[in-house]
Amino acid sequence: MKKAIILTMVLSMVLVSTPVWAVSSITTGLTPDTSGGTAPVVHVKWEANTDRWSDDVMAPNSNSAGAQFNPTGVKDLNRRISICEVVSDPDGVTDVNHVYADVFYPVGIAVGDSHYKLDSQTGSEGAGCGLLMQEDELSPLSKTDGINLFCNQVRTDNNNLPTFKSGSTYDTLCAADGMLQKEMAKVYCVEKDLSYEDPAGSYEVKAVVVDRSGKQSSLSNHFTYLPLTAFETDFSSIAYGKVRLETEKIINGDLTWNNPVDSGLASVRNVGNTRLALTVKQDDMNFGKTGLNWNVYYRARVGNMEADWTQYDPNTEVTLNDDLDLSELDEIDFAIYVKKFPITETTYSGSMTLGATYVDHLPCGS
Repeated sequence: MKKAIILTMVLSMVLVSTPVWAVSSITTGLTPDTSGGTAPVVHVKWEANTDRWSDDVMAPNSNSAGAQFNPTGVKDLNRRISICEVVSDPDGVTDVNHVYADVFYPVGIAVGDSHYKLDSQTGSEGAGCGLLMQEDELSPLSKTDGINLFCNQVRTDNNNLPTFKSGSTYDTLCAADGMLQKEMAKVYCVEKDLSYEDPAGSYEVKAVVVDRSGKQSSLSNHFTYLPLTAFETDFSSIAYGKVRLETEKIINGDLTWNNPVDSGLASVRNVGNTRLALTVKQDDMNFGKTGLNWNVYYRARVGNMEADWTQYDPNTEVTLNDDLDLSELDEIDFAIYVKKFPITETTYSGSMTLGATYVDHLPCGS
């Protein structure tokens, strides 16, 4: 009994004497920053489809720098795109207050008198010629979504899409110890509509990031709105009706869309994003020839100016005068002149083909 008590006391003494590791004493401190801090940074920016990583010419032109988009070619159907940026702030990402994207019309391109902008509700005034189209504010993505978008989808599938600030790279932003992983930077995105009638050309996009003290920085790039020459008509047939020999018969159009359909009151409008000139080609409607000369010829014009009539023989394509500006609607008139009715025919029918050719944009100041 006596030995057991002594043993217990010895064990207790051993436990008490076990060394304890020392804890370092660390001091902390700060200095109030009254300067407003350091300006935030836009590291990289890009435009893409609404998936935020693809554009319309990825294959086979995957090495094409910057985004390229096709217009819809459908009246009032806009083309939606995404604008994204990666931003940081040396004072912490929570100091980022606003992230903007300013989109500017192509330089040197006027949109024409008929162009109508919903943004301004004032027609073509203030549109085109390098002027500001619109400013949009971007919203932050979650850390996971931002890294997946930029470091995986963009980097892997369309890596020539973005424009980088000098010194910023995929590695500095996407590495395991990069700015996005360490939450020193965030990805911001917004969606924006391009009108079906916005002119084809190179659009500047200026990224602007502003901190809570009002300090800011920017980064610019360009995307291309690809040209599409397209039109639509509100008629599918032209009935010349009763035509007298050697007497021109004119079928007039009008300026009212679908008034009514197939009434013979032909209208045409530009639904592409380039100016255009209409082309027309028509067969001989079985009138045939006398010798080397056709027994019929035609005339056509866009608008109502006497000087704009263009005469043409069967099976000959001609380009009509009076170009159509962006989104312009105009009447189209047709005329027929019969020199001889073949005795083998009592009724005549045929087909006409309308087409369009690209016309340069109007220069600014014109």
